[in-house]
Amino acid sequence: MKWFKSDSYSLPVVLAISLHAFIVIVGIVTVDFTNDKKPEPKKPVIVNAKVIDISETVIGKREAEERAAKQQALAQAAKQKKEAEQKRKQQAERKALEDKKKQLAQAKQKAAREAAQKAEQEKQRLAEQKRIAEKAEQEKRSAEQKRIAQENERKRQAKAAEEKRKAEAAAESKRREQELLAQAEAERIAEEERKRQEEARRIADEKRKAEEEAAALAAAEKARQDAADEAQMVQSISGLINDRVASSWNRPPNARNGMKAQLRIEFLPNGEILDAHITQSSGDDLFDQRTLDAVFKVGKIEELADIDIVRFERNFRNVDLIFNPQDLRN
Repeated sequence: MKWFKSDSYSLPVVLAISLHAFIVIVGIVTVDFTNDKKPEPKKPVIVNAKVIDISETVIGKREAEERAAKQQALAQAAKQKKEAEQKRKQQAERKALEDKKKQLAQAKQKAAREAAQKAEQEKQRLAEQKRIAEKAEQEKRSAEQKRIAQENERKRQAKAAEEKRKAEAAAESKRREQELLAQAEAERIAEEERKRQEEARRIADEKRKAEEEAAALAAAEKARQDAADEAQMVQSISGLINDRVASSWNRPPNARNGMKAQLRIEFLPNGEILDAHITQSSGDDLFDQRTLDAVFKVGKIEELADIDIVRFERNFRNVDLIFNPQDLRN
């Protein structure tokens, strides 16, 4: 059995296969395939199996070594973890001690700074009190000096005011006399100016009324003339539209005298026909349709483009046309 490798499970596998092959062969030999005899009861097959201690094999020993190595590795890792934990704990304790020392030093420095600041503040407070007291005393002296100077100035101003009042009273008396004279003269001049202005306004009003009446007459005449011109223009263009629609009209065979259609034509400012529709039928559909066809055949009335837009909107935006040919049969 030297051909088995020591690091595999070949030996147990071969033993198991051999055992199963032996059982199959024994079963085949003991079976009778003829039907001449009754089958005799089968005797149990006796198999001699040998128990192998796996721990004594190469595989068992290798597994035992692996388990021992794993246990040793786990123990080593636990030892290293414990040592690392102890080291971390010692470092934390040292850091905590250092932090505490640093905090104590900072607290001392802070207390010293606060004491120095407090002493400096007290020094500044005393200096400020002294400065305020000195300033108050100086202001008191200045106020007294100012009061004396103001009193002297008040007396001087009172004397000067009295003298000025007397001078002003004399001047005022003279001024009033002059004012009375000037006022009388001004009133005389103002009265003359008022009368002159009233006369000028009267003349201007009469002139304005005359001009307004003339302008009103001129405007009325112009409006009348414009209305007449517009009415003539509307009549002329309406006749032109009717003639052009009539010249484009294709007479239907059933047209008779008395037939007429009323339609509405919508124009654009350039004279183009935008739309057209029957507003009152002639009673004959073909007559109505031929009338609409004639309108659309015209297409455009160029003369409308020359009309003022206001007059266009007032008269030709929508044109109502009564189409009533006079040359129809009876």
